[in-house]
Amino acid sequence: MFSKIANWVVWSALTAVVLVLVYKNTDWFKPAADKAISSVKAVVAKVPTGPFTKVSVDEKLNNARQAYAHGDTNAAVTAYNDVIKNNPNNADARGELGNVYYMTGRVPEATQAYYDAAKLLLEKKELDRVDALLPIIAQFNPMMADEIAQKFHEAMGGTVTQPPASNQYREQAPQSALTRH
Repeated sequence: MFSKIANWVVWSALTAVVLVLVYKNTDWFKPAADKAISSVKAVVAKVPTGPFTKVSVDEKLNNARQAYAHGDTNAAVTAYNDVIKNNPNNADARGELGNVYYMTGRVPEATQAYYDAAKLLLEKKELDRVDALLPIIAQFNPMMADEIAQKFHEAMGGTVTQPPASNQYREQAPQSALTRH
C-alpha cells in the first residue's frame, strides 16, 4: 500500500512540474489561466464588506474626495466627519472638510475646520502648512487667527509682545492677524 501512495505522490508532483514548465514556456494555458484569474478577481471584488472589514484612513479620505468630485457635498461632509471621528488628529481631513464647507458657502464651519487643522498642525510642528491657513482664518475670524498667530510665533521660538494698552488703539488703525506676524 505504501508503494501505491508513494507512486501516486511522485507522479502527481512530476505532472505538476511538467504543467508549470509548459505554462511558463508556452502560451497553451496562459489565456485560460488569465481568464480564470480575472474572473476570480471580479468575484472577490463583488464580495460585500461587512462591519468587520477595516477600511484604511486613506481609502476613507479618497471616498470623501470622490463624493465631493461627483458633486455630493453631503456625502463628502459625512465621510470627512467619519474620518475625523475615528482619527481626531488627522489635520488633512479637517482642512479638506474646510475646503468643502468653503466651496459650498458655509464659511463659519470652514473657518472652524481650518482653525482645528491649524491647531493640529502646530502640534505636529508643520509650520509652513499653518502659515498657509492663517490668512483664510484671519479673513473670517480674526480672533481665531490671533490665537493661531500667537501659537505660531511661539512655535517658531519667537516671543509675542503684549498688545499696547487699550487707550493707545484710539490713535492707531486696527490691525488684523495678517499684519501682526
